[in-house]
Amino acid sequence: MALKWDLGHLEAELRQLADALAGLQRGTFAPDEQATAALVAATPPSGIGGVVAEALRSLQVRLGEREGVQVLIVGIRRGPEGRATTWCEHFSDEAVPKVLRDPGLLRTLELVAHGERLRLLWALASGATGSAEAMDRSGLSQGQFYHHLRALEAAGMVRKVTRDLYEPTIHGTSALFTILAALAYIGHGEPAEGEEE
Repeated sequence: MALKWDLGHLEAELRQLADALAGLQRGTFAPDEQATAALVAATPPSGIGGVVAEALRSLQVRLGEREGVQVLIVGIRRGPEGRATTWCEHFSDEAVPKVLRDPGLLRTLELVAHGERLRLLWALASGATGSAEAMDRSGLSQGQFYHHLRALEAAGMVRKVTRDLYEPTIHGTSALFTILAALAYIGHGEPAEGEEE
């Protein structure tokens, strides 16, 4: 139950970050301390409000005075052995043309567009490392499981640890949570003019 609250809480903070970035793009978010303090005050008291405000300041410096978009994705994963691994990805509107010309883009979209693959990645990320347990948690048949597992392995999102043990790579974990956060954000939609969330 705590996991659902944490994911919901994180989603709310990501939405606030995205809204603040949209404000930056529209020019309605001022970079001064008062605006930053307002953002931090709006952030639930989870201890990351200051980190979010610092990330926004950093993105605003990168954006400068030009119109555009800057996105920062950070994460941490602690494995069952207790080792923590972190990642950080920066993306901006300046990279969009290059990404859209990439011939592998559609293949990448196809790879992650399967709900079954996302469920399998989640099963592995949540500790189901053996085939039987991951198959059970993901709700996949044996054929589906191995089909999707091979595709995820080929893309470098999952790695085989031993004969029957698998785990998501940092690339796979980052992709899973980035995709799910984006889907959750998109699924909520934008509020109508004058409507409050």
